[in-house]
Amino acid sequence: MPAVETYKYFGLLAFVLLAIGLAFIVYYWPLGRHRTFSQHIAANRTAIQYYIVMFTIILLLLDLFFMYWFVPFFHISYWFTVFIVIASIAQYSCTLIPEVGGWKSTYHRYLAAFSGVCLMPPIVILLFTDSLTVQDGVFAFIGIVVMLSVLSHVIRNKKDQYEPSYVHQSLYYVGFFLPILVVSYL
Repeated sequence: MPAVETYKYFGLLAFVLLAIGLAFIVYYWPLGRHRTFSQHIAANRTAIQYYIVMFTIILLLLDLFFMYWFVPFFHISYWFTVFIVIASIAQYSCTLIPEVGGWKSTYHRYLAAFSGVCLMPPIVILLFTDSLTVQDGVFAFIGIVVMLSVLSHVIRNKKDQYEPSYVHQSLYYVGFFLPILVVSYL
């Protein structure tokens, strides 16, 4: 399938909306920096609705960007799209199940973790995509190192009843988005 130029800037738009939207959550519904974004919104019905609308828009933009411009333009493996779609479905599902305690928190956390882990293979796939430059490969490598470092830190500290925070989430997603933005727009 040929790349559709219309979708080229959907990725940048989604990233900007995500950054602004998540910053708004931390500012408008503050709980401290030792909570996840989901925990910031969980206690407020309006915040939950905001979160659902925000991710509905952002995930739609991202999936259109990846499927109709990014993957075809750079001739990236079909598996990139498979992992992105799975991550999107898991992310959207955990958005619909707020982290309000009990079984909902358990399912939310498993879905969020699964979504996050599904974002690693696409970055690894970028490392082995022939149509990308050496610079792109370096940023993909940096991205996967950042993602693995955050994941490792969270897993190592889990035994101490350690909870990841929105700072960890932000670093992890920077590890994902940085190579995508560099490959797409630089």
